[in-house]
Amino acid sequence: MSVIAIPLYHQFMASVELKNTSRVLTIHIQKAKSDAIIHHKNIVLCPSSDLVICNIDWNKHLISFVDSNRNLQHDLNEELLTSIDLNHTYGSMKLQRFGKKQNSIVFQGSSGLPIESNGSFIYCSYDQLKNFKLVLSKMGHVRVEELKNC
Repeated sequence: MSVIAIPLYHQFMASVELKNTSRVLTIHIQKAKSDAIIHHKNIVLCPSSDLVICNIDWNKHLISFVDSNRNLQHDLNEELLTSIDLNHTYGSMKLQRFGKKQNSIVFQGSSGLPIESNGSFIYCSYDQLKNFKLVLSKMGHVRVEELKNC
């Protein structure tokens, strides 16, 4: 019985991770956009391993914060707005960018629009059963597309 149950469990959990990742990412992109308009300041959404410093790994944690000095890093005097645990187990995610090569998304305080931050999040499951691309447009809209291959 366990010979059948364990693979099915992992397949189910991989499916849950795939669905949750696209939902969580969409929600927090929209929240960062709204926060930029509410605070009238630039808001940065970036990956972080320690929930403080931005890095390049989109698989562990995400943070968003008010970037008062526009250095794309969360400084001690800047308000941390959200911190999200992703901890991907069944796949990996990366940001494919157009424009600048920074590894964060910046929403303008004046309009909530992403500043040169459009691009796509690509999630690839390790078993290649399902993958997705979450596209962020220049207007800050998101759409999710299914990918056949990564």
